Amino acid sequence: MTAPDLEVTQVLTASPAAVASAWSSPETIEQWWGPAGFTSTVRELRFTDGGVLDIVMRSPDGAEFSNVYDFQIVDLPSRIEYAHRGSVEWGLSPSRTVVLIASDPRDPKLTRVSWLSYYATDEDRRKHLEESHAEAGARELLGRLESVAASLDRRAVTDKRHDDVERQ
Repeated sequence: MTAPDLEVTQVLTASPAAVASAWSSPETIEQWWGPAGFTSTVRELRFTDGGVLDIVMRSPDGAEFSNVYDFQIVDLPSRIEYAHRGSVEWGLSPSRTVVLIASDPRDPKLTRVSWLSYYATDEDRRKHLEESHAEAGARELLGRLESVAASLDRRAVTDKRHDDVERQ
C-alpha cells in the first residue's frame, strides 16, 4: 500500500464505540466535522458501505464549502474509508481517506484514531497541505470528534445508571 500524503494520529479520551457512533447521525457529525470555528450542515447521510455524506462546511467568515464523500468501507468500530468526489470550484481531483480506530492497549477508555489521506496528484497534495492547511484542519477535527465522542460515552454511562435504577 502507498504511504499516505497526510497522516494524523491522535489518542482520544473516548471509547472506540463512541468514536464510531459519532459518525452515525447527522446531528453528531454536524457537531465535529471541520476545523475549529467552522459549522457544518449535513444534507444527506447514509453511513454504510456504498453510502454517502453530503455536507456543507461554513467558515467563520461565512464562506460555504460543499463536500460529497462516498463511503467505500464502514467496518465499525475499526475502519472507515471514503472518497471525496473532488471539486471543480476549488480545482481539486477526487481523493481518498482512511480512518483507523483502535483501542489504546494501555487504557480501554482511550482510542487511537489515524486519519490517512491520499491525494490524486502532487498539485492536489500541495493545495490540501499548503493552501487548505489540511493537517491542522484534521487535528482540529479530531479534537472536536473527541469532545463529541466523550459526551456520547458520558451519556451511555448515565443511561446505564438510569436503566440499573429502574431495574431495582
